[in-house]
Amino acid sequence: MGSSSKSGGMEDKGGGMGKYAARRGWRRLAAVAWVAAAVACSASVHWQLRGETMERAEQRLVNMCEERARMLQEQFGVTVNHVHALAILISTFHFEKNPSAIDQDTFAKYTARTSFERPLLNGVAYAQRLFPHEKETFERQHGWIMRTMNREAAPLQEEYAPVIFSQDTVSYLARMDMMSGEEDRENILRARETGKPVLTNPFRLLGSNHLGVVLTFAVYRPDLPADASVEQRVEATAGYLGGAFDVESLVENLLNKLAGNQDILVNVYDVTNASEPMAMYGSQTPDNKVDLLHVSMLDFGDPFRKHEMRCRYGQEPPMPWSAISNPMGCFVIWMLVGYIICAAWSRYDKVSEDCRKMEELKLQAEAADIAKSQFLATVSHEIRTPMNGVLGMLDMLLGTDLTMTQKDFAQTAQDCGKALIILINDVLDRAKFEAGRLELEEVPFDLRTLADDVISLFASKLRAKCIELAVFVSDDVPKLVTGDPWRFRQILTNLVGNAVKFTERGHVFVRVSLAENSTMEANRVPNGDLHGKDCKVESTANGAFNTLSGFQAADERNSWEYFKLLLSDKELLSDEPEGKKSSQNDSDHVTLMISIEDTGVGIPLHAQDRVFTPFMQADSSTSRNYGGTGIGLSISKCLAELMGGQISFTSRPSIGSTFTFSAVVKRASKDTSCDSERSLSEALPTAFRGMKAILVDGKPVRSAVTRYHLNRLGIIVQVVNNMSMAIQAFGKNGATESREKPFMLFIENDIWRPEADIQLSNRLRTLRMNGRAHELPKLILLVTSEADKDKYGSTFNTVMCKPLRASTIASCLQQLLKVDIPVRKENQNRPSFLRSLLVGKNILVVDDNKVNLRVAQAALKKYGAKVHCVESGKDAISLLQPPHCFHACFMDVQMPEMDGFEATRQIREMEKKANEEKREQPSSGEGSTFVEWHLPVLAMTADVIQATYEECMKSGMDGYVSKPFDEQQLYQAVSRLVVGTTDSAS
Repeated sequence: MGSSSKSGGMEDKGGGMGKYAARRGWRRLAAVAWVAAAVACSASVHWQLRGETMERAEQRLVNMCEERARMLQEQFGVTVNHVHALAILISTFHFEKNPSAIDQDTFAKYTARTSFERPLLNGVAYAQRLFPHEKETFERQHGWIMRTMNREAAPLQEEYAPVIFSQDTVSYLARMDMMSGEEDRENILRARETGKPVLTNPFRLLGSNHLGVVLTFAVYRPDLPADASVEQRVEATAGYLGGAFDVESLVENLLNKLAGNQDILVNVYDVTNASEPMAMYGSQTPDNKVDLLHVSMLDFGDPFRKHEMRCRYGQEPPMPWSAISNPMGCFVIWMLVGYIICAAWSRYDKVSEDCRKMEELKLQAEAADIAKSQFLATVSHEIRTPMNGVLGMLDMLLGTDLTMTQKDFAQTAQDCGKALIILINDVLDRAKFEAGRLELEEVPFDLRTLADDVISLFASKLRAKCIELAVFVSDDVPKLVTGDPWRFRQILTNLVGNAVKFTERGHVFVRVSLAENSTMEANRVPNGDLHGKDCKVESTANGAFNTLSGFQAADERNSWEYFKLLLSDKELLSDEPEGKKSSQNDSDHVTLMISIEDTGVGIPLHAQDRVFTPFMQADSSTSRNYGGTGIGLSISKCLAELMGGQISFTSRPSIGSTFTFSAVVKRASKDTSCDSERSLSEALPTAFRGMKAILVDGKPVRSAVTRYHLNRLGIIVQVVNNMSMAIQAFGKNGATESREKPFMLFIENDIWRPEADIQLSNRLRTLRMNGRAHELPKLILLVTSEADKDKYGSTFNTVMCKPLRASTIASCLQQLLKVDIPVRKENQNRPSFLRSLLVGKNILVVDDNKVNLRVAQAALKKYGAKVHCVESGKDAISLLQPPHCFHACFMDVQMPEMDGFEATRQIREMEKKANEEKREQPSSGEGSTFVEWHLPVLAMTADVIQATYEECMKSGMDGYVSKPFDEQQLYQAVSRLVVGTTDSAS
C-alpha cells in the first residue's frame, strides 16, 4: 500500500513536471507571438501614418489639378466668347447688306487690332454658306474660283463654304472651300445644328508647330429665334467663323502664372476616343515611379468632344519623421508591456502549484453539485409550489395600505414572478394548442395597465443598455376590453422580451391602436409600403431618423410621418376622456393592432421563413449569444390566431425588426367596468389633473409618448423642441402670468447642455429676485440610465428613469410635489359581483403546504368567504360527510397518505350513497323538492401535465387550477362553480 501510494505520488509529481514543461513551451510561443504582434503593430502604425501622408499629398494634388483645369476652362471660355461676338458682328453688318458693311480689308484690320482679346488664337476666318446654283454668280462677283483643300477647283457638291474674310495670319485660307475637308465638313454641320462651338482633333499648327485645335462657330441670320429647332438653325445659317487655338501655349501660360508649377506634371488629352487618347500638351514619357495621379475633366463647350487634364507629382512625396519615430515608440511600449506580463505569468506559475490541490477539491464539490442538480431535475414540479406562496404573499401585500412607490415595487416583483411561470408554461401551452384544448378566458381588463406592466418587467435590462423602451396606446382603444388578459400578456411579453434581447442600441417601442385606424393611416402615408421588407423611415436634416430614439427602424409604421397622422386625428377629440373616444363605433367587437418595434440586429433573410417554427433559432449562434428556446414566437402565433388575429413581421438585418399582431376583443360594458376595475385595471390618482407642464424634447415620436403618459394623469403638456423655447415659456424677465405658468418642466437627457444650465439658472434667479419664487417650476430630467441620476442630481429637483408608466410618474410627482393622494380602502374597490358570490360561503381548502393554505385562505376571506383549511385528504373526507355546511372545496392533487383524486372519488361515493338514501326516504310534505348532494371540487396542482381535464373528470372533480395560482384564478373558479349551486348548508 505504501509503495503504491508512493508510486501514485511520483506519477502526480511527474505529471506536474510535465505540465510545467508544457507551460514553459507555451510561454516561449507566446513570447514569440507577442514580439510578432509588436512588430505588426509598429508596422501598422507606420503604414497608417504613411497612408495619411499620401492622402494629404493626394488631396493637395487634387486641389492643384482642379484649380488648373478650372482656370484653363475659364481662359478658353473667354476666347470663345470673343469669337462668338465676332460672329454676331458679321451677322449684323454683312448678311444681306448691299453693299456689305464689311470687306476683306476691314475684316483683316479689325481682327488684327482686336487680336489682343484672342491671344490664344492664331487667326480667324469667315466662310460664307453657298449653294450650287449660287456658285457661278459668287465666283463672278468676287473674281476668283473656289479651291479645295488640295488647291484644286471645287467640284459640284450639295453645299460650299468658301472663305471670304480672313485675318492676315491665316490668309492662306482665302478662297478655300471649307466643306471640301471631311473633318471640317463634319465640324461645320455639327456647329450649325447645335449652335455651339465645335472643336477638331488636335493637329500641328503652321508656324509654331504647336498642337492646336480649330474652333468653328455657325453665323446665323439676325432673325433666328432663341428657342429655334435644329431645322430652323440649319435654315438660318449664313456662314461659319473659325479660329485656330494654340493649346500648348494656352496651358504653358497658365502654368507659369501658378505657384507650385514645378511640383506637378500636367498632361492634356483629347479622349473623345477613349481607347486612343490624343495628347494635346505635356511630356508623353511620365515617370512611372510616382503612383499618385488625378484626372480632371475639361469642358471646352463642344458636347461631342471630351478632354481631360492628368496631373501627377514630379517626384515621390517625402516621408515624415513621425512615420519612423511613432512606430519605434509603439514597439518599445509593446516590449515593456510584454515584460510586465511575463513577470506576472511567472508569479502565476508559482501560485498555480499551490492552488492545484484546491482545484481538486473544487472538482469534487462540482461533482456533488451535479448530483444535486440531477436530483432537483426529478422534482421540478415542486418549483411551482413555493412560487405559489411567493406570488400569493405578494398579492396579499398589495391588498394592504401601501404608498404608491411601495405598491409599484411590489407589483413589479409580482409581475416578474408571473413572467417566470409563463416561461415554464410555454412548452405546455404549445402542446395544449396542438391538441386543440387551449381555451381563452373572457374577462374585462385594462389594456393600458397591462402594457405598462409588461414593459416594467424589462426596465432594469433596458436601463443597463441605455435603450429607450416606451409604450403608446391610442385614444381610440377602449379603456376596458373583454378578452383573455393573461394570453394577451403572454404574447406581448414574448415579443417585447425578444426585442429587448436582440437590441443593443436605439429603442423598443410598443404601439397599440385599432386595426381600422392603422390601415386608414397607413394608406395616407405617401409612397409607404408597410408590408414589404424594404420599408424606409424618413430621416431628418442632421442624419437622424424620426423614430423614438433617432435610430433607423425596419418599418415606417412607427415613424413620425405615420405617427403624426394618428395624433392629428385625435386632436379633434382631445377634450374627451381617455379611452372614451372609441365609443362612437357601435360595434361590440374591436380589432386591436399591436406593433413591437426594435432597432436590434434584425433577422437574416435566409431565416425569416422559419421564424415561427417551434424550437428554431435564426442560426446556430443565436442560442449561444442570446439564449432562449425558440418557442416563444411559435406560441405567440398560436395565441394570436386563437384571438381571431394574426401575426407578421418586417425585419432588416443590422437595422431591426417590427412584429405586429392583431387580436379581436369585445368592448367591456359599463357595469362590468365598474365591478372589475380594481383587479383588472390600474386606478390612477386624480390629484394631478389640471396641472401644467412643459416637455422639452426634440424627437416628435418620443415627445408624443411622454405626453401620452402625462395626459393619463390629467396633466396639461406643452411640447417644445429646445431649451431656448422652454425658457421663453417662462415669460420675459420673469413676468409670467400666474395662470399661464408651467408647474413642471420635463427635460429629455439628450436635450440638456451646459449652456442650457446657465440660461435656465439665470431665468430662475430672475424669478426669485422679482419675488415670484412660488412660481418656480419643478425641474424633472428624463433619463434612460440609472447612472445619469447621480450625474444631474444637483441641478434637477428629481431625475426620472425610463421606461415611463403612469403609476411611476404619479409616485415620483407625489414625492416631489408633496401631494396628498387619498388611499383607497379595500372595501371601496372590492368587486361587488365576486363578493356577492363569496360572502357567507363556506369553502374547504385541502393542501399539505401551509403557505398555499394561507394564500388561498387570505384570497377568499377578502371577499367575505368563510374558509376552513385542512392538510390531508383524510381530514377532508371526515369533514365532507353529508350532511355538511361547505359550498365548495379546493383539493390539492399530490398529498401524503391520500392524494386528491382518491379523496374526491371517496367524496363522490359518499354523496352518491347519501343521495340514494334521501331518495328512499318518504317526502316530508307537499311542495318539497329533492336536492342532490354535489359539492364543487377543484383540483389544485403544481404538475399541470398530470392534472389534465380528463383526469379531473375521471375522478369526479369539476375543474382544476394550476400552481402557482393567484387571486384571479381563485375568483374565476369560484364564479364558475358557485353560481347556480344549491345551498347545501340549508
